[in-house]
Amino acid sequence: MNECLLTLIATPELEERLVDWLLEASYEGFTTTQCHGHGVHTDRLSTAEQVAGRQRQIAFWLQLREDEAGAVIQGLSKSFGGAGLHYWITPVLAGGPIVSSAPGTTVDS
Repeated sequence: MNECLLTLIATPELEERLVDWLLEASYEGFTTTQCHGHGVHTDRLSTAEQVAGRQRQIAFWLQLREDEAGAVIQGLSKSFGGAGLHYWITPVLAGGPIVSSAPGTTVDS
């Protein structure tokens, strides 16, 4: 099965609940970062966000098999359906840990 990158976009209010849900479901090894959404769902923006033209959001990245990504989306639909989550799935061409080179070798730049 092919590896993919599942990206989830959530509001900051959902961050801790999503982290807990992913960890409880044994989806470990994901990354989160703060980001901003622009020009989408302006009816959900606070007054300050409307003035700034952006909404604070949290991005989650999970590298996993395609079938696992589908299972995550199904589980999130049951637990967080209607909460405003957004996702996309992209193929991972390569990935993994960067390991040290053999003794005496260098990396060319």
